[in-house]
Amino acid sequence: MPRWVWVAGTVLAALAASAPAVAQPLPPADPTPVRRTASAEPSILGAPVAVAGFPVRSTPEPTAAPPAPPAEPPRPARVALGAPSVVGGEPVGAVVPAGAAETVRTARPDAVPADPVNDFLARRAGPPEKDKAADPGRRTSGKFGDRIHDIIGDHDGWFCSDHAFDGFISPVTNPFLFEDPRSVTEARLIYFYQRIPGGQPDTGGGSVSYLGLQGRVAITNRLSFTISKFGGTWFSPSSDVVVPDSVGFSEIWLGPKFTFIRNEETGSLLAGGLQFQIPIGSGSVYQNTGSLSIVPYATYAQNFFCNAPLGGMNAMANVAYAFSTTDARSDYLSLSGHLDWDVMNWHRFYPLLELNYTLVTTNGTARPLVGSEGRDAFNLGGAAQGHGLLSGAIGARYKFTESAQIGAAYEIPLAGPRDFFNSRFTLDFILRY
Repeated sequence: MPRWVWVAGTVLAALAASAPAVAQPLPPADPTPVRRTASAEPSILGAPVAVAGFPVRSTPEPTAAPPAPPAEPPRPARVALGAPSVVGGEPVGAVVPAGAAETVRTARPDAVPADPVNDFLARRAGPPEKDKAADPGRRTSGKFGDRIHDIIGDHDGWFCSDHAFDGFISPVTNPFLFEDPRSVTEARLIYFYQRIPGGQPDTGGGSVSYLGLQGRVAITNRLSFTISKFGGTWFSPSSDVVVPDSVGFSEIWLGPKFTFIRNEETGSLLAGGLQFQIPIGSGSVYQNTGSLSIVPYATYAQNFFCNAPLGGMNAMANVAYAFSTTDARSDYLSLSGHLDWDVMNWHRFYPLLELNYTLVTTNGTARPLVGSEGRDAFNLGGAAQGHGLLSGAIGARYKFTESAQIGAAYEIPLAGPRDFFNSRFTLDFILRY
């Protein structure tokens, strides 16, 4: 066999023995360990090194972060309607009624009470409200009772006064005829002391006094009933004459009143009424003359300068005419005017000026020899036709609250025959609901 054959066979045998080892894959290398950053040891810093020209500042101590607030436990969802159900094996509390929640809300001690005076003045200062009559949404046809309700007015409560015009005050002088145009519920205590002129031929001087109570009841904010005169009269003539001092019950004056106009935007009021003068008092103080006098009257009030920094002003005017159902009593015309100043719009102190004029238009026949008349103090039924007396008064009214007020005025004659009137001091106290 040739030599090259043996060499080739030997090479092939060696390749066959080494082929399986070459074909097998290499095993995977071991993973290289990775060192976590969190496990790394913190680097250690040395003490601060000073820099040329700058002092070394101490390193502040690290402050611990505030602890996180505890997580609020989850609240079980509840449906708005239906009976309470059980959640997680525990009973659900009873549902609080809406009325009870409203009671708690309205009973808060920090709630600010409503002020009708400020509400009224704020409404006056702002844009006018929509007129009910011009409201297109208002029904043009309604029940008969609704129309009657619109005519006689609203009521905020039984016998509650109309507080939409609390910036006004009641007049002080001529208290039996000068009526406030507002519909109010009140009791008013009145006292006046009137001096008689020394030259009066029938009495030679002296005085007339009155103490009594007025009452007013507001049925609605338009309709009310008034008792203008109910009390006692003291008649004290001069000691130079024979007529003795006397005291007795006065006449009773009463009747209805209706407020035709009450405009909150313009601060305007107009009222009219009918007064019945019933002479059932004592004859010793001339309170029983004739049988009856009927007195129609009208009163107007207007507010001015409600937003003035020094305070607004209020004006009132009254006209009344008393005519007797018989010829025993004298007939007369009464005119009154009032002007007050609401100082700084505090609604507390009101200086005032008032004028009163009384004109006897028809003589009475009860005492034809007496040439004088007693104005609102008494009706003599004398021969005083044409006697017209103009008087002026200065005074003030103070409101402790809207429910408690006091007023005073001093009145003197200005022109005309004085008859029994030389001067008068009037004092009143009002308790208003």
